[in-house]
Amino acid sequence: MSLLVRNRGAILLLMLNNFIIFTGIGLIIPIMPSYMNLLHINGSVLGLLVAAFSITQLVFSPIAGRLSDSIGRKKVILAGLLLFAVSEWLFGASSTLPFLFLARMLGGVSAALVMPAVMAYTADVTSEEERGKGMGFINAAITTGFIIGPGIGGYL
Repeated sequence: MSLLVRNRGAILLLMLNNFIIFTGIGLIIPIMPSYMNLLHINGSVLGLLVAAFSITQLVFSPIAGRLSDSIGRKKVILAGLLLFAVSEWLFGASSTLPFLFLARMLGGVSAALVMPAVMAYTADVTSEEERGKGMGFINAAITTGFIIGPGIGGYL
């Protein structure tokens, strides 16, 4: 029995974590023009609002990776998911630009917490021969979430 098959539950849970994060990221994209009109901001500011998430994730990912190594992957993933829920709520509840930026930056920190820990945990529970397959499943969940999120956001 292969290691990937024995750890199917762990891989599925890791996939679900990434799917949730990337569905949430995509969910926000279709409503950004509404905020643009509501807050009377231009496209450049909207672009910065979108970039705030990615820049924050870029800055915090190495820190989160070290944290994952020191306190444990599961704790970091859970903290990231909880912070992501707060960031999504804050984004939906905000009506001022500073709070929207804060929400997007918290979202970036949360993704930074989840992504390195999920990848490392995937490496932990797969054999060297099946690591590529495990990472492929994780990336499939990311892509699926990013495909479905904007559709849900557009519908809502």
